[in-house]
Amino acid sequence: MKIWMALGLVMAAAGGTMAQAQTYDAERTLTYFTPAALKATLHELGATTADRDGVPNITVEFSNGLKADAVTLACSDIETSTDCLGTSILATFEQPEGANAEAIFQAINEYNYRQNFGRAYLGPDGAITLRMYIIADGGITMGNYRQQIGLFEKSAERFLQYLYN
Repeated sequence: MKIWMALGLVMAAAGGTMAQAQTYDAERTLTYFTPAALKATLHELGATTADRDGVPNITVEFSNGLKADAVTLACSDIETSTDCLGTSILATFEQPEGANAEAIFQAINEYNYRQNFGRAYLGPDGAITLRMYIIADGGITMGNYRQQIGLFEKSAERFLQYLYN
């Protein structure tokens, strides 16, 4: 099964520069998200990252093989990823072979009922999508941010069971 995750993520360090946010510190409180802190957190989870040319997106591969695309959102300046308040994780999955729209809808509905770290839906173009949104409003520790991204990674694995079984 091929899985492609489009992961829109953002990370930040409170009152720090991007250079300061390049190392993971579970106790650090983030009030804004930066790509550097995001990468540090992803690396702490065992993921690999790569910048993409001409866009703020980060290509991610989690240790379990799931591939992702991370992009900064809810920023005061999207081009420079300045003062980003949100992390949007967007994962897109292939249609199961032989599954009809009703079976896909039932799998998505069951996942949404039972899981809390992501919301699945069919996009307007029929794409099967899994999304999670994390906010920095009021501050979040890197440890908590790591935990939430890790829970989304595990939840995406569970989504596969709903979708493909």
